[in-house]
Amino acid sequence: MSNNNWQVKSLGEVAKVKSGFAFKSEEYLNQGVPLVRIGSLNGSSLEFGNETVFVEEKFLTTCREFSLKENDVLIAMSGATTGKLALVKQKDLPCLLNQRVGLISIGSEDVLNTKYLFYYLAKGDLRREVLKIAGGSAQPNISPTQIMSFQIPLPPLRIQKQIVEILEQADKAKQKRKEANKLTDEFLQSVFIEMFGDPVKNPKSWEVRKFGEVTEIIMGQSPVGNSYNVIGEGVPLLNGPAEFGEKHPNEVQWTIQPTKYSKPNDILFCVRGATAGRMNWSDKEYCIGRGLASIRSNKKSLIEFIYFFLKLKYSQFQNMGQGSTFINLSKDLISSMRICVPPISFQQKFAEIVNKTEELKEKQKQSDQELENLFQSLMQKAFKGELVS
Repeated sequence: MSNNNWQVKSLGEVAKVKSGFAFKSEEYLNQGVPLVRIGSLNGSSLEFGNETVFVEEKFLTTCREFSLKENDVLIAMSGATTGKLALVKQKDLPCLLNQRVGLISIGSEDVLNTKYLFYYLAKGDLRREVLKIAGGSAQPNISPTQIMSFQIPLPPLRIQKQIVEILEQADKAKQKRKEANKLTDEFLQSVFIEMFGDPVKNPKSWEVRKFGEVTEIIMGQSPVGNSYNVIGEGVPLLNGPAEFGEKHPNEVQWTIQPTKYSKPNDILFCVRGATAGRMNWSDKEYCIGRGLASIRSNKKSLIEFIYFFLKLKYSQFQNMGQGSTFINLSKDLISSMRICVPPISFQQKFAEIVNKTEELKEKQKQSDQELENLFQSLMQKAFKGELVS
């Protein structure tokens, strides 16, 4: 079918955008009402973890206009993940919106379905436009006015709801696959603890060394501002806690003047901000910006052991940063961290388990990509008016 009868309006005609409240760092607590910060947005939903900060419940009243509700659409407005989205769910509540995260509120539910808006904004090609508008720099920014200039097709509300139902079913399949991947990682963490014990307590009394003695640490460096592009030329660039190999191709920035590199099988390690300590494998060569470090084994410990050692010590990195409002893990700070060093032969047994499990994950990854391709295809067809009538 054709969508010739659909209206096309700017987002500002049917919705409004406002940024969150600038809560003060001295108001942060270890428990209470969670603040939604940029690191809380995972592209589809909210994710609260070790990096989450909280405030007193009184702010639910004094800052009522920043108290979120189910199905609110959120967008990151600055930093390396500018344009990243999240849809608030009932399980996330209560929570409050922090600065640099935008809330998109629809004007009338008789004109625009909230979930339809979310899925339209979640299209990979739209994120690409966000990065263009944001300037393509190492620390892009986008304003509420710029967001409200986005054009959105508006079919009748009945068709919007039909589109949402189809996309939700496809989205559920993606989420089930993510849950399976998470269980795989949890299995490896359990094997690590069974073989080596708690890496913090070191109950098996393994030899202990400084982290810099068993690894090579390459700190990222952002390219010059005029070298960025989003058209796939040069080397793919990572600046921060982006999902590394999980990003949709249209969301990846590139640079024609790469600086520091990661290599395949390096550990990509976040060193700045609320997600300091988050990590993943490097699946290929990347240019790494200043929000990342690339960690390599110098053969005194195997990279598989180092990865899971770091993963199990994640929460410690939130206390290692210099300064309470913005964590910044320096090379010296990381190098000075203590790591237990079991015999290589024992590490090798663990590495064999990891590699066999990674082979399984690689097959899962291929399935993930097929699901993602299907999902993107469905979205493209849906918003061209080719899916429902």
